[in-house]
Amino acid sequence: MTKSTPVEKRPYLGKDDRKKALLNCAAELVEEAGWGVLNMSALADRAGVSRQLVYQHFPNLESLLGATAWVVFTDTMEGTAQAIASHPDDLKQAIRAAELVSLDMPVGRGDALWQLIAGSGLNSPELETIRLGIRDVILKLWVPAVRKEKNLDKAAATSLVWMVILSFWGIRQLIRDGLVSREQGIAQFDSLLDRLM
Repeated sequence: MTKSTPVEKRPYLGKDDRKKALLNCAAELVEEAGWGVLNMSALADRAGVSRQLVYQHFPNLESLLGATAWVVFTDTMEGTAQAIASHPDDLKQAIRAAELVSLDMPVGRGDALWQLIAGSGLNSPELETIRLGIRDVILKLWVPAVRKEKNLDKAAATSLVWMVILSFWGIRQLIRDGLVSREQGIAQFDSLLDRLM
């Protein structure tokens, strides 16, 4: 007669703590392998829970994707809002402070966020909706400051903001891929800001 190995019980967590733990696991999955891997089964496997438990917290894939996107985006959004608030009269300094927030995030988180911002590799209507929502949040953070500083109408400020954001993420990708050093990338982005702002 062989003894069976006891199954390790997962610790009891309250509803809010369990949901937070599941979202952290979901964010880790996305940060390691991209948005295409995230589904109910993958999350259950990663978290060591049943699919039923995952469905108790996220009734469908859309709600899981949305909540995970928010987790991936929140720190950057909060850091950006703080950068703007800390430099209310100096737009270039606000942008430079926000630049460091994004450059200092873990590589996988930055990649996941870039996929959301750029819409690359998403292939789902849910993520497209989330991408548009994130774009709107980013624009709401930056457009008022750019309008004030540059005396532009809303459409022109929106275009300028989006060009600067995509330029930053392009530099971030070059740094990430080792094509330029962090210092070179920051200097090149700063040079662009000096010309635009």
